[in-house]
Amino acid sequence: MRKRLLIPLLILIAGIAILLVMTIFQLYKEAEKVQRNIFVNEVLIAGENVVNKIDATLKNDTIALSAIRQVNPDSIPVSTIYKKFTNKFLLDSLSQKPVGIIKTTFDFDKDNTIYALVDTIYFDTTYLVSIQQFDDIWSGNVSGNTQNIINKKNLQLVEMDSSSRMLLNHDFLYRIIKEALAEENINSTFDYALYNAYTSQFVVEPTFINNEQILKSEYLFKLKNNEKFIAPHYLILFFPSERNIFFQRMSTIVILIVCFIILIVLICGATMTALYRQKKTADVKNDFINNMTHEFKTPISTISLACEVIEDKSLNDMDAKMAYVSIIKDENSRLQKMVENILLTAQLNKGQLRMNVELVNVRALIEKILHNLSLQVISKGGKISSQLNAEEHFIFADPVHIENIIMNLLENAIKYSQDKPFIEIRTHNEGKNLVIEVEDKGIGIAKKDIKKIFNEFYRVPHGNRHDTKGFGLGLGYVKKIVSLHHGNINVKSELGKGSTFIVSLPIKM
Repeated sequence: MRKRLLIPLLILIAGIAILLVMTIFQLYKEAEKVQRNIFVNEVLIAGENVVNKIDATLKNDTIALSAIRQVNPDSIPVSTIYKKFTNKFLLDSLSQKPVGIIKTTFDFDKDNTIYALVDTIYFDTTYLVSIQQFDDIWSGNVSGNTQNIINKKNLQLVEMDSSSRMLLNHDFLYRIIKEALAEENINSTFDYALYNAYTSQFVVEPTFINNEQILKSEYLFKLKNNEKFIAPHYLILFFPSERNIFFQRMSTIVILIVCFIILIVLICGATMTALYRQKKTADVKNDFINNMTHEFKTPISTISLACEVIEDKSLNDMDAKMAYVSIIKDENSRLQKMVENILLTAQLNKGQLRMNVELVNVRALIEKILHNLSLQVISKGGKISSQLNAEEHFIFADPVHIENIIMNLLENAIKYSQDKPFIEIRTHNEGKNLVIEVEDKGIGIAKKDIKKIFNEFYRVPHGNRHDTKGFGLGLGYVKKIVSLHHGNINVKSELGKGSTFIVSLPIKM
């Protein structure tokens, strides 16, 4: 794949991935908004239920007018069970509407008869009908008429009386709020307060957050109009971990979203990696084609020139002609060998390579190869030596491919030696394996290239040069043949100091 196509494609994939992630995030925000609306509705229902319970609790603190018997202090029967000082509503026995407030000591006898002293103070509450609502619950502003009534007639009703405070205590409010929230499937942590909007004071203060913070809550519930107090009182609810509630409710959706995002990232990563590898493979194959073209071009050109010389009628020297014929044969053999290497690699990739296993004398094979290569090394002013110390030097293997392995490693050692090649080949036994080591003092291999040298077509880059012959097929072929023999190959190398290739083959496959 061409570079000018690869980069825009990668940008497109990255853009699509980012767009998908943003879309998923937006969907999550919308889902969170829906959950918030549901939660708010549930809290409003729970809050209204709490207000109704508070109202019912306060209204239960009443006494019907017909249930009270007014008597003098000396007329109270001795059969009274207990006394109670109280401040209660007085209801009309017919209409059941409040007609006043009683402040007295009540005596209760065994028949539940209530005795009140004749000095009981009755407050006429008919004025409560004309009391107007406050203009601004947080500023405490009231109309002039209402303010005069409060100042003159019943200032004490601005604040909640002590008995109501005792009824609406922390524990009672916590219990009824928790029950109301549980009915709406809300089981999270909450705080609450009861607030007098006229006096700007808390009747019940919050438990664990400060007063300023709870006043910012959006969950406010006005207590119903009551004859015990005329100032607006508000129940305030506060949820410190409100967002966690939404997250818990959407836990399944969140998990699916996270898994989907991870999947998108993995797919994009895998796609980009595949495209990158495809590009690298294409680059390597292009290099291979260039190298192959160059390698084929040289012997073909040599053969062509030799043929032209032989065809030259002015050349009558038979020895010279035979020399050119020999050159043609050598170059033809070289071409044949290169073609065979390519075909062998193709067979290996397709799994069609057949192994002709037999007992091979590796020592004799190495000595034969050294004899053939010694003149080439000496001609370059180098030296090739051996230390064949393996006692067990017979192995079951394919002799042709084992010879190719050793020849390939030795030729690479000669090829990648800078000036004079100094090469040593060693053998020894390790357990049930025969180990062959080929060491050179050549240019070495960088650490970043060591893992790649056994890949097909790969050649360690040395600039745009063709002074080292080959297609990059040799070491890939070597590794596959060693693997087919159930062995392994390793390399130790240091840039500028040389390399050592270590082949370990089992004596018996």
